[in-house]
Formats: sequence, C-alpha cells, structure tokens
Amino acid sequence: MRVVAAMALCIALGAGVGRADGPRRSWEDLSPTERERALQNYQEYQRLPPERRQFIDRRYQRYRALPPQEQRRLQQNYQEYERLPPGERQHFNRKYRRWKDDRR
Repeated sequence: MRVVAAMALCIALGAGVGRADGPRRSWEDLSPTERERALQNYQEYQRLPPERRQFIDRRYQRYRALPPQEQRRLQQNYQEYERLPPGERQHFNRKYRRWKDDRR
C-alpha cells in the first residue's frame, strides 16, 4: 500500500529516525542494518518526482504536528498492518482504496 509505505518513509526521514516501537534516534544510534535501510529510503525518496516529494513532506509535517498520543496510535496501527499475512494485507488495501474512492 503506497500510503503506508509513504508514511514509513516519512517517519524515517525526520531529524532522527522514527521507530514505531520507540523514540526517535540519531544516526549514530542506528545499527548498520538500520542505517542501510534509512539510506535506501532516502535514496528512494530522492528519485521521486518533485511533486511526490512535496506531498510526502507535507504529510510528514502533518504527522509531526500531531500530539504524541496520536502519533503512537498511528504507529501502532502501522505495526498491526505489518503483522497481517499477505492475503489480509491485500484485502485491507482493496477495502481502503474503495473507501478512499467513495470519499471523492
């Protein structure tokens, strides 16, 4: 799901690296594997068209403006989504797209 992927990318692009299971950490605090993943996310972000990067930047700023408890709620929802088996994720994604299309 693009929205969830964008959210994960946005969280990783903050001043520190955001984690769904803990506080933001500096680059020096990351393991080599986490650093590699953060670098991959950043490189992927850089390859995006400018309008997509601006969209992600705006979404990230909205996320950062949320109260901490709301940020935690979103992080917990994302963790639940990550734990879904592939078939359930696909089902969720289809339902989400239909819901979003119906709102337009």
